Amino acid sequence: MRRYPRHDYSEMSEALQQFFVTTIQVDCDDSKYPFRVKDLLNEEKRNLILREQAMQQGLQLGGRGSAAVGTLFAKRYSVFVMSVISAFSLYDTILSIADDDVRFELNGAGGMRYETLLERTSLEGGDPVQRRSESGLLKKRMLLHLEPVLRAVAVATGASDKVMWSLVAHNVQQLYARMINDQIIWKTDQRLEQIKEDQSIWLDEQNENAFTFALELHRFDHPKWHGPPLLIRRYCCLAYQVGDGSHTHGYCNSCPKLDSESRLNNIIQK
Repeated sequence: MRRYPRHDYSEMSEALQQFFVTTIQVDCDDSKYPFRVKDLLNEEKRNLILREQAMQQGLQLGGRGSAAVGTLFAKRYSVFVMSVISAFSLYDTILSIADDDVRFELNGAGGMRYETLLERTSLEGGDPVQRRSESGLLKKRMLLHLEPVLRAVAVATGASDKVMWSLVAHNVQQLYARMINDQIIWKTDQRLEQIKEDQSIWLDEQNENAFTFALELHRFDHPKWHGPPLLIRRYCCLAYQVGDGSHTHGYCNSCPKLDSESRLNNIIQK
């Protein structure tokens, strides 16, 4: 396997940890994280994980806010999905998404931190045809990876799997919008074109899976907003159910429940 030059690999590792709380391990046996993704496919283990996650969020699995446990799980897990996409689109690297290799821990507030293995660098010679094929294959594998996980969590929490998928799709689309909009991220014209091609593949509506990343989303538009593109979710993630009184979470900036003025005020305040 061709390894990255040290500075590139180091940059990728730091970026994935900083923005997507994802660490690349040399050997999954070295992991200190207690859970594997395959645990989510086991009813007893899944319920233990989700019950603890619910407690950290002030919710109840099977009780108050149970559906929110599921929707927020999907939203949190999309962070790992974004790390896989970023590794490929920005660093030509494929991270393992095997159920045995992906591990995670709860962070005490209902969120998650992730670990996985470096599967391989995607290309040896920079062949654009091969790279496009690799991107399409990675997308298909990710869909197959997500489907049983989200379905299992949906069944356990009573959340809508349609809503859960939409939350993941939103973050995937928002990630690509952010990458393309920010020159600091893409750095070179060649990298920008590669990102755009990956985006066209991941957001292609034609796929054999029942779910897709290519949901139609509206973009926030306001005469006073001149910042980066902000896509509006199709459905609320139910995060507002977390907390009480002055500690309530409130609506996210991308929540469809917000009107245009409220959204702008939220963004400015944050």
